[in-house]
Amino acid sequence: MKILLVNPSHQEVYKKVPTVAGLSQPMGLLCIAAYMRENGFKEIEILDIQAEQLNKDEIKNRISKDINIIGCGSLTPNLKNAVEVFRIAKSINPKIITVLGGDHITALPKETIETFKEIDFGVIGEGEITFHELCSYIEKNRKDYENINGLTFRRDNEVNVNQLRGLIEDINILPIPAYDLVPMKKYSPPAHHTSFGGNVKLKPFTIFFSLRGCPYRCTYCASKVMWQRKVRYRSIENVKKEIDYLIKNYNIKCLEFNDENFIINKDRLNKLLDLLQDYHDKNGLSWNCLTRVDSVEEDILIRMKKAGCYFIRFGVESGSQTILNAMKKDITVQQVKDAFKLVNKVGIPSSASFILGYPGETKETLQETLDLAKEIDPIMAFFFIAIPIVGTELYNETKQKNLLLNSNWTDWVQMAETPMIKTENLSSENLMEFRKKAYKEFYFRPKYIWKLAKGIRTKEQIKFYIKGALGALSLSKEK
Repeated sequence: MKILLVNPSHQEVYKKVPTVAGLSQPMGLLCIAAYMRENGFKEIEILDIQAEQLNKDEIKNRISKDINIIGCGSLTPNLKNAVEVFRIAKSINPKIITVLGGDHITALPKETIETFKEIDFGVIGEGEITFHELCSYIEKNRKDYENINGLTFRRDNEVNVNQLRGLIEDINILPIPAYDLVPMKKYSPPAHHTSFGGNVKLKPFTIFFSLRGCPYRCTYCASKVMWQRKVRYRSIENVKKEIDYLIKNYNIKCLEFNDENFIINKDRLNKLLDLLQDYHDKNGLSWNCLTRVDSVEEDILIRMKKAGCYFIRFGVESGSQTILNAMKKDITVQQVKDAFKLVNKVGIPSSASFILGYPGETKETLQETLDLAKEIDPIMAFFFIAIPIVGTELYNETKQKNLLLNSNWTDWVQMAETPMIKTENLSSENLMEFRKKAYKEFYFRPKYIWKLAKGIRTKEQIKFYIKGALGALSLSKEK
């Protein structure tokens, strides 16, 4: 049986900023491919359309008519691209079986299958075991798909949504992701990481997960749709095994930890930092991570920097305590200020992302957000328009209250160019004008420009700052 896993284009996710957003391995597909190979399915390949920048004709040329099953992972913004892959596959051979996984179909399994006839099966939630069982059934010509937990499918024009599958309790049983099936040299961290200079080597690069899940309850986040607010940790030995493999086979110099909160378990973190410091000292391995402002402590940050951490990403989201409370972020504005004082003191560059246009937003709360961004002074600030990701509490609430300005899933992009949520106190024009103002006032402050200028050490930094300035200028003036 021949299986092709496809990462569809993510162009719509980032719209105007694909060149600076970096390019990451489709880790979900790599994990599924590795699990499939370890459990009997050897003829499996991955086609990363995003990495290879393939057009429709090139995609068609890469799909063989003797493929039995094609699987795609998809977010809501690139759902139509996944469906287009299935459409192309069916035009090559109508007998090819199509399987969709990812956040969107996990949140809306019945609606998604009903909407797109090109989708034969959907995998709900964690994919490894469900996809393997489905392929085993197909290989054996079994039709009793209702016995596969975590599956949705169409039969006799009726959509079946099976019982959910429980999460894999021990993720240490999973094999090393199938890095050999993707073009590893094409992947890189976000472009602004090149601006930090020093001895940080950013390529060869990969994203990396040392855990799955997040226990927090943020209303806008899709994590709990997939992971059910349960955190499962990989052992330090298991993490070491994968990093050893990456260094031996790809000479990896940079890891991007995509754990939802890198500092969530401080006892485990100390052991992980011991490991990472050893790699940093012996192999020059550097890394960045995502964490929460209420997790950082000075001694931990010092250890992280010593162990090779060159950048920290924070989701701040708002400068208004009222909006933070509505988001169920469970942090305070003071904690935000304290966290950035610490990272600036220790000397780890950082970014802060903010959400504009959340229900209840006013001109005053927007200004509080911009004022906070300037006060905490990260290296990078990102101002996103609120997106009601399907399956989240924010989506369910805005849909129930008839606050959605656009019900077309495929318009909900990461860098939204028009608001998707009605706000009582702000028009869409107000919101977009404020975003322009935010980018202009944050990036063109004399204090900020001077801070960057003092840190210039390489030509790459100069190139990035010029590109970044032009990008910020375009965002501050876009119509």
